[in-house]
Amino acid sequence: MGVLASRDHTCIHPQVSRSANKNEGCKTLNDRRLARQDPQQKGGCSYRWQGKEKLKTQGQIRSYGLDKGWDIEDLVSLGRRIRVCPYYGSRDLAEQAQIVFSPYNYLIDPRVRRSMKIPIDKNVIILDEAHNIEDCARESAGGSWSQEDFHLALNDCEKIGNRHPTMEREIDQLAQFCSYMMQWIGKHAPKMKSVGFDREVHVMTGTEFVANLSVDGYGPEPLAELKKIIDYIFSEQLESDYNDKEENEEPQLSAVTQALLEGFLMIVDLMLSGNHVRRDDYRAVVVRTVERKQKKGAGSSFFGKANIASQWTYALNLWCLNSAVVMHEIKESTRSIIVTSGTLSPMASYQSELDIDFKLTLEANHVIPAQRVWIGTISQGPKNSLLNGTFKVTGTFEYQDELGRLLLSVCQTIPHGVLCFLPSYSLLEKLVARWQDTGLWQHLSTLKTIVCESRDSRDFEETLKSFYSAIEDSENALSCNLNGSCELSDESPGKKKSDFPSGAVMLAVCRGKVSEGLDFTDNNARAVVCVGIPFPNFKDTQVELKRQYNDKLSATTPLLNGSEWYEIQAFRALNQALGRCIRHKADWGAILLVDDRFAKTPRYVNQLSKWVRSSIRHFNCFPPMLNSLKEFADNFVAEDAASLIASQQQLILSTQQESQSSTAMVVSSPYFDRSSAAAAVAVSSPQVVNVSEDEGNSLLSENDISIVEPSPVKINQRSHEMNATPVRPPYSKMAPVAALHPQEMKAAPVRHSLAGKKPFATLLGNSNKLSMSQRKLAAENGSHYFQFMDPTSGNSKFS
Repeated sequence: MGVLASRDHTCIHPQVSRSANKNEGCKTLNDRRLARQDPQQKGGCSYRWQGKEKLKTQGQIRSYGLDKGWDIEDLVSLGRRIRVCPYYGSRDLAEQAQIVFSPYNYLIDPRVRRSMKIPIDKNVIILDEAHNIEDCARESAGGSWSQEDFHLALNDCEKIGNRHPTMEREIDQLAQFCSYMMQWIGKHAPKMKSVGFDREVHVMTGTEFVANLSVDGYGPEPLAELKKIIDYIFSEQLESDYNDKEENEEPQLSAVTQALLEGFLMIVDLMLSGNHVRRDDYRAVVVRTVERKQKKGAGSSFFGKANIASQWTYALNLWCLNSAVVMHEIKESTRSIIVTSGTLSPMASYQSELDIDFKLTLEANHVIPAQRVWIGTISQGPKNSLLNGTFKVTGTFEYQDELGRLLLSVCQTIPHGVLCFLPSYSLLEKLVARWQDTGLWQHLSTLKTIVCESRDSRDFEETLKSFYSAIEDSENALSCNLNGSCELSDESPGKKKSDFPSGAVMLAVCRGKVSEGLDFTDNNARAVVCVGIPFPNFKDTQVELKRQYNDKLSATTPLLNGSEWYEIQAFRALNQALGRCIRHKADWGAILLVDDRFAKTPRYVNQLSKWVRSSIRHFNCFPPMLNSLKEFADNFVAEDAASLIASQQQLILSTQQESQSSTAMVVSSPYFDRSSAAAAVAVSSPQVVNVSEDEGNSLLSENDISIVEPSPVKINQRSHEMNATPVRPPYSKMAPVAALHPQEMKAAPVRHSLAGKKPFATLLGNSNKLSMSQRKLAAENGSHYFQFMDPTSGNSKFS
């Protein structure tokens, strides 16, 4: 098997891996080698996948067992160890593999598929989470290129052309084409129409676009000739780049220029393929927008504001409106195509958009028993205000305040994690501002930690960490209350656990990162609240053109009309968000759809996933809905608490039974005074066990000493010198311990029990810091007790 990934995930070069554009950074490093500008980097990247060393490196990969199964992290780790580039290594391994894993745009996008050399002929393709294939296919068949992009490519061609000994004429042709496209984009400014405050567009059909180019001498034949030139130049560069040919010192065009020219002409080639039958599946749209930039070297103005310069920027978009344009080649070349997702329905529209007739289809039931999920819609809020999520209504303070009161009530009712999905980032920002002004935000924050999904994907990991941390705190608080032994940190003297937020609520957006593919299992999402219906932006030019395209073809093809397609886009996004709640058959959770249109419009309910629409209930008034939700939540909270208490009691009982033939264990560690520990060893003349660091279950480091008095566990007598290795906390997962033999000593954890002590103790730690899941695990596998020395008094105490 093999795994394909981009340089963003596999580059290990200390300089290139920190650059914003790793593809260009890697290319620049290689260019330095060719130009001999950097003697220290004569061989280019020191991690290069050298062609002459492939067999040697493949042998190393087999010796580490990665030829049988690995992931990206494994390959990157190995690459650092043997100083070989994981990016090129993964590409070479994929050529020999029987199963190749990759992002599905690697298969669908013809440009990526070609550059990665991914063969699809007579192969089986399995597309998981395939509900986004329609959008991905359309995006892969189109592109966007700014006037500035062509200007940079022109400069690159002019710089390289004069120094290229064999391809000077061909590169000059590319330079002329880049200059022509710059002028062609700019000359459409007088024809543009305003579609917003700072945006203007001029739309042409694919046929009109090709005719425009043909008039200026760039018809189908000249474009095909340019494509041959580009294919030849870049195939030579790719071969040189891939095999690291040091003897080839010809200057090369940059990766940015390559991506621009190769991508643009490949899209045009798709438009003209099959005797030009695909031309009118495209729209050529010249867009003019206002771009605001801070003036170079400018500081703040007299009034404290930065000096911002506004200027018009121009771009050409070739938008494909038919997913079948790129799916046709895949359909004709492969042996089989299998698509899977929880949100593919309605199947008919899915097949018509892809132009693939799937012989076998299945819409399965959910694994969750119906009684473990609560699903309802609500039409009015706590103060009887109508909850209608249309754009006009959501902008009113009345709606925003009512929605805030509803979410507050849900957070008071549901423990631990709550996810609230909104149709757009703009509504999320409006709600945050309004709730902070009214004080509702502060009230909500006393109940749960509030986390908001950011527009910037770079903040995503921190957002998730904050959310999960708050959930873990709420689990600890619940377990602490059941235990009856709550202890608070020194940072919050005089406060009770009830004074702290109980869980977290995340405000997220449909089609955002939170709604796609994340697993909010168990307490991470005990309720999902979906506000409104996430229809795409009605005024977006691309959405409007797609609707018009479907309306035109729906009379003669299986395509849905524009309105039906538009609705399906909304409900696919909604169903994805709803799926974050229930993740396995023992899970439980509530789903609340906040919009009066679900009760009024039956076809909206029919667009929901099968497992949702089969259990849905409509509530016109808020109090009955909240009472039903509270009863559901209370039942399962009580069930979880009873299960936890039962497991604790069972653990205590088993502990008492084991203690009849057990005594305490003393652990000496460099954390304690050496003289005290040595005295303890001398006085008790104990049996000594050497315990090593096992991958998943080790409790102590290799050279720490465990001093144990006689017990049923067979332990060989062995002395060992103490060292300065620290004692490590035990892992949460503990395997049962059998009788120990000398050969097994270094791999076996030590476990011991003690009667009359509280369960869930941790080595040198506080039992209250364990999460609920850790306590459950301890209850299933047995408790672990350790007695350690007090370095000051020499006395021992239990933890």
